[in-house]
Amino acid sequence: MNNENQKQHPLYGALNDLKQLQDLLTNSWSKYYGHFFEKLVGSDTIPFCFTTKECKLYTVVNPKTHTATSFFRLEAIEKSRVKLTLLRAVDIEEQNTNVLKDVVRLEKTETQMTVDLGSMLAIQLLEPALLSKNTYIESKW
Repeated sequence: MNNENQKQHPLYGALNDLKQLQDLLTNSWSKYYGHFFEKLVGSDTIPFCFTTKECKLYTVVNPKTHTATSFFRLEAIEKSRVKLTLLRAVDIEEQNTNVLKDVVRLEKTETQMTVDLGSMLAIQLLEPALLSKNTYIESKW
């Protein structure tokens, strides 16, 4: 994106930095350490959510599974639009959830979509460890 696009939307800088960091995770390789950064973080994704101008989490419905999600992986920035991969949020009982405090794990889906940034106010990064987290529930007795 050029400077004209940066003036179009205030989130350009943050999204561009996010994309560069995520690309660093996936594209960095060393003959001695392999994909060290990806192994260190435990994922090739930096998950995030959008806040709309109405100060609500931006939520979309996955057309393949008909479940709602507010969690995304950035794939590309195109003018005032972004291409996203939808992430499935799971609670402690392995049920879909869209409540941030209930999320124990995020899963990548195959569904991608393009979103217009016109109604977006901010982004909130989430822990990349949510994509590689295993939850164990032990018996109380």
